[in-house]
Formats: sequence, structure tokens, C-alpha cells
Amino acid sequence: MFSGDLEDDLEDELGGWDEQEDDMVDSSFVCEDCDYRWDGAALAEELDMGQLVCPMCGSVNVTQL
Repeated sequence: MFSGDLEDDLEDELGGWDEQEDDMVDSSFVCEDCDYRWDGAALAEELDMGQLVCPMCGSVNVTQL
């Protein structure tokens, strides 16, 4: 399973996680439906496509503060 170079093996196992981590945005968010507010990280792609989901109620009506 592992070829000997641990870093390369982990990269293969994680499927490019480091590249995805570079696209993360740390910010604050608010759900327009339930008014739940949280700090966290989201993929920039999720924000651009409006696919961010409120962890409290599941609404996609989320705004980045």
C-alpha cells in the first residue's frame, strides 16, 4: 500500500487535500432563515456557488459577513 515516501503516499490517500485547503476562506457567516451565526472555513467555490449550508437548520440562505 505504501511505497516508502510517506508524504507522497499521504497525498495520494488524501486526494490533493493541500490544494483544497488553499481554496478555504476563514470568515463569519449568518443564516438568513434562523439567524444562526458562526465562524469557520468554507471553500471559496461553495461561497461562489451559494452552496454553503447552515449547520443549525440546513438552509442554503447563508450570507458571509
